[in-house]
Amino acid sequence: MNPSVHIVKVLSHLKCILTAQIRNKKYYRKWWIPFHLDDFQNMSRSKPNAYEKWDQEWIDSRLPSELQYLDTSRLPIHLKARTQPSKEFFKVTSRREKTEDYRRRLFGEYGFQSGIDPAVLFMNESEVAYEKNKENVSENSVLGVVDAKNEQDKTARQDNETLMLKIKKNLEKMPELLKKFYDQEAKQSSVDSVKVDKMKMLMEEARDRFGYYPHRQDPKFVKLLEEFDERKKLERKQKK
Repeated sequence: MNPSVHIVKVLSHLKCILTAQIRNKKYYRKWWIPFHLDDFQNMSRSKPNAYEKWDQEWIDSRLPSELQYLDTSRLPIHLKARTQPSKEFFKVTSRREKTEDYRRRLFGEYGFQSGIDPAVLFMNESEVAYEKNKENVSENSVLGVVDAKNEQDKTARQDNETLMLKIKKNLEKMPELLKKFYDQEAKQSSVDSVKVDKMKMLMEEARDRFGYYPHRQDPKFVKLLEEFDERKKLERKQKK
């Protein structure tokens, strides 16, 4: 193999890697911005392009230049500031941040680091008086609502215990009820089988007498049933 060819291949390979590093913002700080990505010549330029935004993200990250390529977080600036708050972070900048609810929530999140007096977490005398007056004026007091809830829970527990006792008693009777049910089913099945056998016998007798199987509503078949019942009655009388 020609060594010069091998060297050229290695150099070309390294050149490709170097080019990739230059084009990638995570490995090279000052990359080349192609002309077709630069929107400066257009009249619609109102915001920085993507490359300038990446530059600004690195500046806002406040990291050393050696660590900037490791900053892969895509969080906005105001969310990054929450992870490591500074004194500027706790400065009041709006009317909402002056409210007691906001200050209480801020103290609950950051504690004494927020520089807020813990006394704002508690109600003052005027608020306590207002809550007492509201409780007195309202239809049901807080204690009354709690007592009603406890009474409701107690009633529900008693009803549940009564239901469980009833179920337990019924389960104790279950074997006897099942035995009675199965006996009744067996008796009913035997009665049905007797009726079926009787009907088959009468149908065969009707066929022997008339030469065909008549309908059950046929007057001839009805008369045959009456004769059969009369014979059974006579047999029972003779047995007595």
